[in-house]
Amino acid sequence: MILLALCSSCDEKPSVVIDAGAATSASAQPTASTPPPPPKPPVITVDDTSFIATGDKIDLTAADAKGRIVAMLANKPLVSGQTLEVDALRDTTMPRFSTALDALHDAKVPAITVKTAQRDRTMGTLTVSLDRGSVAPCSAVAMVTKDNAINVWPYSGATAQRFSHGFAGPDITLGSNALRKLANDCEGKFDFVSGDDTIKWGVVFDLAVAAATGGTIKATSTVVLTKAAVPGRKIE
Repeated sequence: MILLALCSSCDEKPSVVIDAGAATSASAQPTASTPPPPPKPPVITVDDTSFIATGDKIDLTAADAKGRIVAMLANKPLVSGQTLEVDALRDTTMPRFSTALDALHDAKVPAITVKTAQRDRTMGTLTVSLDRGSVAPCSAVAMVTKDNAINVWPYSGATAQRFSHGFAGPDITLGSNALRKLANDCEGKFDFVSGDDTIKWGVVFDLAVAAATGGTIKATSTVVLTKAAVPGRKIE
């Protein structure tokens, strides 16, 4: 009987003991987490009714639009001290575009790269300085008036050169050539562009881009005046 018992036990497979606690512990081990993507500057779009920054929208027709934009940008990463990209629609009127510029300035944005469709529908680019510091009195100023004429004069004031509008609007060629020539007669690093309150941003954009790309220009930065200037008057 003892011998049979021994042989019977030899045919049985050894049992496997599983430590449930160890298995649970192994399955609970944390896996390597993927680091969050680095923050990006807000993507900004401006049209004649709204200022949009990465999905957040502010009504530009509201009385407190500038303050609301500044408050919104305060909660966005990589704004202060950064050069931001702004997509601006051509038909944005100058008062609306000026509100956007003033808000970006108050949010401590030193410069922006503006992208706007040109008259031939290709996309143009213009770097606009929002911090200008000291300005040479001889710096060139060009403004598109409500009758679509272009006036060019020095920052300190003088009789303005006037170029009447052509068949398709302001005479961008003559106006931009005069702006570039006046800028090149000065050692200032800025040139200034402006438009009457009735003028669309796209026209002022065309003038500034033509001055910068139609030949060599000494001025290294363009400033958009956010208050309509008076042709021939000193810029305040």
